[in-house]
Amino acid sequence: MDTRNLVVGSRIAHGGYGAGVVTFVGETYLGITFDDGREGLIQRAALEKDEPIVPPRAIVHAFLPWPDSTFVAEAQDAQHYLGSHWAPFEADAEAWMLRLPQIVQEATLQAGYGEFYPAPRSVPDDWPKGFLLTWPPAAEGMTLALRVEPEKKATMVVSLFPSFSRGSQCTLTLHEVCVWESGVEAQITASWNGGEVTFFDSRYPINRAWYEAGKQYEFILTGIAYGARPAEKREWKVQQHPEVVAWTNRRLQEGEAPHERECIVRMDGAAMLLSIDEWDVDDYSFHAPVKSVEEFKDWLGQDGWRVRATVMRCDEDCDLDILITRRAWSGEAPPQVGQDIEGRLWLQGYLWMAERTQVKKR
Repeated sequence: MDTRNLVVGSRIAHGGYGAGVVTFVGETYLGITFDDGREGLIQRAALEKDEPIVPPRAIVHAFLPWPDSTFVAEAQDAQHYLGSHWAPFEADAEAWMLRLPQIVQEATLQAGYGEFYPAPRSVPDDWPKGFLLTWPPAAEGMTLALRVEPEKKATMVVSLFPSFSRGSQCTLTLHEVCVWESGVEAQITASWNGGEVTFFDSRYPINRAWYEAGKQYEFILTGIAYGARPAEKREWKVQQHPEVVAWTNRRLQEGEAPHERECIVRMDGAAMLLSIDEWDVDDYSFHAPVKSVEEFKDWLGQDGWRVRATVMRCDEDCDLDILITRRAWSGEAPPQVGQDIEGRLWLQGYLWMAERTQVKKR
């Protein structure tokens, strides 16, 4: 798109951003009110790249049949650090492995949505078969993933991880399911209120036949904090581009003070969920204001708090239940409503409901 001759009132039609009317003209930026009601200040250079902004997944999904449209195999060199998920607890994965014979005897079969509501399709016959056990036989404990190996006439424990059935009910649009080498473990990438998250599917073997890219589902998401603390107070002085200031000031309401080029940015109340470089894709750092706090007792030997906090602000607030054991908490006092907290977490979740129209929020 050639932006050189655009003036206030010009109509545009862009392959990625959509159609709208120019409302502000600067040397570097153009302000646009789009036909769907959105407003934006966009660099001319971005508009001149008149390319559709389409996620690669959407292209793939449009041409491939199920299950290839939805499921992908992880890279051969992929690494996962399930042992790190035990950091919030006194006992590590190796200690629990020593108790494995006793745990397997006492564990119960994990139930899930796909068991009570069979999917309208079956997974391919050559996919690995597996099931999940939960221990102790209660809502909070650990889950064991097992793979059935008929040729060896054996059932193998492939992983064990801490799990918590209570969490935040979230409406997600599924993008992709990345299946691990075992075939009975996977990570899901989905959009959440306009943002994107990747989480470990804690009930994958039970529910996988339901998954289809592009469809909406209700999931229960939970963040297990590796470590958490009261957030530090931070602020920075920022020099804004003059055209950003001008565009912002032209939209002021009556009585509002005009913006200055130099402003102070504070982290108070900020909601952020950021991927951690060189960690697994379901590991995040977070900064979040707390909305509610509920104490829990004796989760695999640890007491702590289930904290509901806002971790992203997209089309709507994204509120996540974050589990913080006393071992993982660095504050002198327990987490409090209204407090900003920060730390790092592992994001896990499971399918709660496949039919969006039948959902009643928890």
